[in-house]
Amino acid sequence: MTFISPAPGRRPPRRSRWLRTAAAATAVIALAAPAPAAFAAVDDAPDETVTATLAPGAGGVVPASGDLTLTLTADNPGPDAVPAGAATVGIGSDPLVSTAAIASWLDSGSTGASFDDVGEIAMPEVASEQSASAALTIDAGDAPIDDLDPGVYPVRAVYGTGEDSLRARTVLVVPDTGAPARQIGVVVPITAGPQSTGVLSSEQLSELTAEGGDLREQVDAVTGTPAILAVDPAITASIRALGSAAPADAVAWLDDLIALPNDRFALQYGDADLAAQIGAGEASPLRPVSFAAYLDPTNFGAPVVDGEATPTPTPTPEEPTLPTLEELFDVGADRDSVFWPATGTAGAETVAALGAVTGGDDAPVTLLPSSVVRSDAGAHAVSADTDLLLYDAGLSRLLEDASATDADTARGALLAEFTARAAVGDLADPLLVTVDRSNGRSQAALRGAIDAATGLPGWTATDLDGLLAAPATAVDVDSVPADQDRVAVIDGFRAAQGGLQRISGVLDDPTLLTSSVRATELQLLGNAWLDDREGWDAAIQAQRERIATWTDGVALVLGGPITLAGTSAPLVFTVRNDLPWPARVDLLASPGDARLVIESTTEVEIGAQQTSRVAIPVSALVGSGESSVDLQLRTPSGVEIGRSETVEVSVRAEWESVALVILIVLVSALLVFGVVRTVRRRKRMPVAP
Repeated sequence: MTFISPAPGRRPPRRSRWLRTAAAATAVIALAAPAPAAFAAVDDAPDETVTATLAPGAGGVVPASGDLTLTLTADNPGPDAVPAGAATVGIGSDPLVSTAAIASWLDSGSTGASFDDVGEIAMPEVASEQSASAALTIDAGDAPIDDLDPGVYPVRAVYGTGEDSLRARTVLVVPDTGAPARQIGVVVPITAGPQSTGVLSSEQLSELTAEGGDLREQVDAVTGTPAILAVDPAITASIRALGSAAPADAVAWLDDLIALPNDRFALQYGDADLAAQIGAGEASPLRPVSFAAYLDPTNFGAPVVDGEATPTPTPTPEEPTLPTLEELFDVGADRDSVFWPATGTAGAETVAALGAVTGGDDAPVTLLPSSVVRSDAGAHAVSADTDLLLYDAGLSRLLEDASATDADTARGALLAEFTARAAVGDLADPLLVTVDRSNGRSQAALRGAIDAATGLPGWTATDLDGLLAAPATAVDVDSVPADQDRVAVIDGFRAAQGGLQRISGVLDDPTLLTSSVRATELQLLGNAWLDDREGWDAAIQAQRERIATWTDGVALVLGGPITLAGTSAPLVFTVRNDLPWPARVDLLASPGDARLVIESTTEVEIGAQQTSRVAIPVSALVGSGESSVDLQLRTPSGVEIGRSETVEVSVRAEWESVALVILIVLVSALLVFGVVRTVRRRKRMPVAP
């Protein structure tokens, strides 16, 4: 299938990443009630409110021995500096026994527990529009921490500066070392962000895989962890398709990825939106059927050593061996047919369609959030004979927000909440969580989220096989309508299929065009665009214009009427090629009546994005008159391209005789003139004595 997009409709945009992070951070910090004037929320200047965040180290887990660190960070967005002060830290004596109790404490500070002070944090002055942090280190063996039973405990810091004060809240987890170990799987995506072209360019790959690039940060973050990787095969294909021209950093990155021992599976090409494809009527997910547009045979010749090509054993050069689709898309997965729709986009309809996909070596498995399943099932579930892996939606959301938060203290507060909710929640064994898709996150933030998930006290990491080995629970999956804007785009893509198939026939290899279009449109359906609606609209419009250009990529360029001044002469026409590849067409010409005799078919070759002039021999059977020529472009296989064109021809064959008489008269006159001049010159010459 090939695509072209209509103008997409509007829908409310998704909540931006910073809003979700801000909401999560708000769950950790709150103002004292009543709030003093210096820290109170002001209706007309809410952005100038000073806030404080408190976070423990190690994901909120109290170590069995050693030090426990609590960090307090104050953010001052206002114009005036906040003076230095002291923050008193206290730990509740009674545990929080449910997720509701944890939420109540973090949201509003509601708890019936008394607090024991464990120390003070000396906070420095916080300059205008700046942040400042300070930490308190406590020996975990000291009272009252050493006296706490296993559980989740509230922690607060009262930050005072004179008469002003601010409260920040977090939680600590005292692990139960005697509880039986349980299993947890952590899925982490490896993606390149939103793309508007079929492959990542060499320049993009260089930037993304170099030190500090997004892809390098992701691979470094998962290295040494037991995370389950969900890899976009468009990345591996983009690198391998460059062959010997691939950037050194990209080649090293790919080698590092493949060498990782982590369990993994492949996402759809470009991490394309599965739910939208199913919602548009596709029986199975779309995928590239060729990569011809991106493979340059010159990059797959003999290996180069010391600047010279390795000699071949025979004098006859061999055709380079191009990689297959399987080789291009290989991400090192041991299991195929694993599908992970973007969180919140897929429901029962998508599950049923994906469960019926055939052609893989393994039975289809679909990852879904627990929020669309009406039961308390474990990680492994089944719906109408379709295998599901259910990840905890609430815990995964905390991990995603933490992985997208660069502020260490705010991230630590989110991870502490994650650990606390996991400790008191009635969680199934095995448990599945995700560090969901996000663009531009740092290695430290992503690694912190992975470590918090895989390092939960009393849990050991497992892989896909371990999750699927658990007994499956039968569940009912809620219906989730597909995004109609994306469905409309796919419908528009499909409508362009006929025109693109016709025009591709002018190429020696029609898959050059179809492979380019398919890969690009799958990238445009990527889930990374869900957080950038404005950018997505612009990218879809650009693709629509590109396809419109290509659909009419080869055509005649006609001028006005033509005058045929003679009984036979060539008629010259121009054919343009707007495609980025050379084209070959047949130009069919037929006379409008019997007064003209025309060579019917002429083969035309046009270079990429060039024009070519073609001459068609024509003979006239009359002296003069008005006639016409009908023109039609066809592919070498006979498929018509565009509509038939008619050119008016004025035949003036008698002009040829007139021109000949005039030419004879002129030549004769010149001869007579020459003779006369010569005779007169001779008469004037002197006679010798």
